[in-house]
Amino acid sequence: MNIKDTFKSCLRPAYRQLLALMNRGSNVECNICGRNFSGLRPAYGRHADGSLFVIDNHVGTCWLCNSYPRTRLLYYWLVNDYKILQADKIRILHVAPEEQISNELRKLMNIEYTCIDKHCEGYKYPSYVKNGDVRYLEFENCTFDMVICNHVLEHIKDDIVAMSEIKRVLKKNGVAILMIPIDTDLDKSIEEKIDENLTPAEREERFGQYDHVRIYGKDYFDRLKETGFSVERVSYSDELTAKYGFMSGEEVIICKK
Repeated sequence: MNIKDTFKSCLRPAYRQLLALMNRGSNVECNICGRNFSGLRPAYGRHADGSLFVIDNHVGTCWLCNSYPRTRLLYYWLVNDYKILQADKIRILHVAPEEQISNELRKLMNIEYTCIDKHCEGYKYPSYVKNGDVRYLEFENCTFDMVICNHVLEHIKDDIVAMSEIKRVLKKNGVAILMIPIDTDLDKSIEEKIDENLTPAEREERFGQYDHVRIYGKDYFDRLKETGFSVERVSYSDELTAKYGFMSGEEVIICKK
């Protein structure tokens, strides 16, 4: 770690604490770090040219832990529906892990927790996140009780291959959390063909984000079922959605082997 990175790592926690203090209130609660705020921090995206922009119609991120709505939603399901804090010893594979969830799960003694991500040049990964490709998982059949793969498949051209690999490494009756951004007004997904090679700018224009290769429609659930999963979709009340800053209408997508 260079001096600049060391300086940032020392100052960032204090800066976030200051932001949390300045924005304290009672309108919304982060169910991961437990802090309460008057509102959430605007969420930022990045254009294909590298410039930043504020994401329209986005609920926002936590001022302290920087969790996104989908992260808080998933963690709520893990704690309140799956009862992960009380679960017997289980093995979990987390693909492209969210830092906020990883920080919590790594504290639990009942979990054998493995994290992978496809390491890309220019990005920094925590030491516990090993290099791995969800399309070619280096694990034996029936290894994990749970696979978490949250907002990943929209980045992968051959998503059916990834789904099949996830199913392969799951134990019988295991669960995979395969949440994605979905346009429920679309019957059929719009996607980049396998033999296409769009530029980041072309992907941003077609799919709304420079590193996405599709916009999923309602046929996403058919893909999961054709892979051999049974699918359960969980959503929460408007009251809970507002309290914890979830995205309205977003679901936890639970796939069972």
